[in-house]
Amino acid sequence: MRIVEGSPQELVEYERLNGTAAQALDEDGAASPEDVAEPVRETAAREGTASLAPEDYVALMKFIYGRAGKNDQRTVLTERFVMQLLDQEDVVVAFGRSSKTFDGLADYLMIRDDGPQRYGAVAYLRPSNGGMTVRLGPDDIADLSEQDRASIQYRNVTPSDPYKINCPLADQDAFDLAFRLVRTALEIVRSE
Repeated sequence: MRIVEGSPQELVEYERLNGTAAQALDEDGAASPEDVAEPVRETAAREGTASLAPEDYVALMKFIYGRAGKNDQRTVLTERFVMQLLDQEDVVVAFGRSSKTFDGLADYLMIRDDGPQRYGAVAYLRPSNGGMTVRLGPDDIADLSEQDRASIQYRNVTPSDPYKINCPLADQDAFDLAFRLVRTALEIVRSE
């Protein structure tokens, strides 16, 4: 997979140089924004390996470090969390989208099963605060210890909302718990 970023004009020039341009140009020679194909922005690890292409790794790190702010611990934990997931699980990590940001990306990463997409993301991870929202409810985590329960937060959402648990990546213990919660959510999604 290849990730290409840039202004509409830069994308058109890239596609022209690679022989893939079929864009409508305006009178200035630039493609209109709606005519420029949106680049693919997902990173996937197949067969349990995090062998990301260099450009995918750079895009992922640029996103994490660009959104994480100045909290070094949170940034490192977020990076380690994503790379460990890609290394140990069959998941897809995708950038959230937003029409309100300069780069078209939201402030979160979506973590999805790399299988059929029946349920969407199993977790949303925000590098800006290390916050992670998991597709689990209280019944799914009934076997957690009291110490682990102290690290999670229940979201005040409607009963139909499947994302009822927050687990911020605050320290190594929360990191380990978050990883277990994502694995639990993946198991549930894969079994249904």
